[in-house]
Amino acid sequence: MNVVGEPTLVKVAAQDSGGAIALFHLTAPPMSGPPLHVHSREDEIFYVLEGELVFELDGVREVVGSGGTVYLQRGIPHRYQNFTDRDARLLIAVSPGGFHEFFVELSAATPVMGGMPPMDILQKIDARYGIRTMGPPLLE
Repeated sequence: MNVVGEPTLVKVAAQDSGGAIALFHLTAPPMSGPPLHVHSREDEIFYVLEGELVFELDGVREVVGSGGTVYLQRGIPHRYQNFTDRDARLLIAVSPGGFHEFFVELSAATPVMGGMPPMDILQKIDARYGIRTMGPPLLE
């Protein structure tokens, strides 16, 4: 899938885990990252396999490199950005596991060249999954 310009593979879907978890392998190209958003239903764990990302969690920024882990409890506004000139690769675990359907819908709405879908479409998809987009992607 192409989720806002980030190639994403579903490694474990909800049906593979009885709905307990979903696991994604994501490649974050240079200058990619999601807008500021918050989940009402899911907790997330990000494990950086390669590269470096800047995470912003509830207004606090942290640089996370290879081998680093970030835990995001639902209700915490967050975003990340790859400010380097190389791809970053990460695993994202989401609990409960139905979140892969959000990525399927978002991928279908993502412009061919990447980037965010139109805001009205994003908000409709967000609403179905209990997500609220609160601001733009992280800026340097």
